[in-house]
Amino acid sequence: MIYLILAIVLSTAVFVVMRIFGRFNLDNHQALTWNYATSACIGFAMSVSKDTWVSPTTQPWFSLTLLLGFWFILTYVLIVESSQRSGVTITSLSSKLSVVIPTLFGILFLKETLGLMAGIGIVLALVALFLVVGGKDKGKTKGEKRTLILLLPIFIFFSTGVGDIMMKMTEQKNTSGDMIPMIAFIYFISFLFGVILVAYDLIKKKSKWQWKSALGGLALGTVNFFSTCCIYQAMRVFDNVVMFPVYNIGVVCLSALVGWLMFKEKLTWKNYLGLVIAIIAVILITVKL
Repeated sequence: MIYLILAIVLSTAVFVVMRIFGRFNLDNHQALTWNYATSACIGFAMSVSKDTWVSPTTQPWFSLTLLLGFWFILTYVLIVESSQRSGVTITSLSSKLSVVIPTLFGILFLKETLGLMAGIGIVLALVALFLVVGGKDKGKTKGEKRTLILLLPIFIFFSTGVGDIMMKMTEQKNTSGDMIPMIAFIYFISFLFGVILVAYDLIKKKSKWQWKSALGGLALGTVNFFSTCCIYQAMRVFDNVVMFPVYNIGVVCLSALVGWLMFKEKLTWKNYLGLVIAIIAVILITVKL
């Protein structure tokens, strides 16, 4: 139970740290790159099976982790932007509703059976997503900025869902009991893509080097790595039917509370309704009826 609780708390902390980036005017791309460098270093230091680092290309999960490493940084760029523009609550809710995508993947490609309650849950999740991203005050944001605020949570919904599918596939390909080397390698690949992104920004003079962004990345990387480790540990202890609804609902509710207390995020009645429907949807999706 302690791993599940820590996974909820640390996953919420990831959204909060990203939200704080905007408050201190950190460069998002630089902070994210340092985040992945930190996560990779922590993973390497904690790895029991050091041989994995000598010849990672021989591992069955190697090719898929290259794609997942790119997908991680793409998703996190979207999450940072959405946390700062749309808020912690809406961003976390959009990412957690993405449980719909791996569920549909299992039905369409893994021949899993869709129960009546799960089908209703998928429909409700889409309704909740519409209410959450469409409930912002139109008077405060107009034109392109409002369009971006609406689209970012939707992009996160799809990118997180696809990322969950790839994570599950890499887990299945990992035949060893130690998941840390694989996780660290994924973060290392994300770091390499981040370096390219930061170098492009600096060359094009879109940003200037910031040491404070490095500090922010160190904080995020530490929280991010241990959040991922706790999620994997919780998956080993609990069945998916128990783990995922508790985890998703816990992150959504805790993020909403933190967003209200720390950042004074104001939600409309549509947002609150979407939040309630989302909780019901996540529960129904896991019901085997």
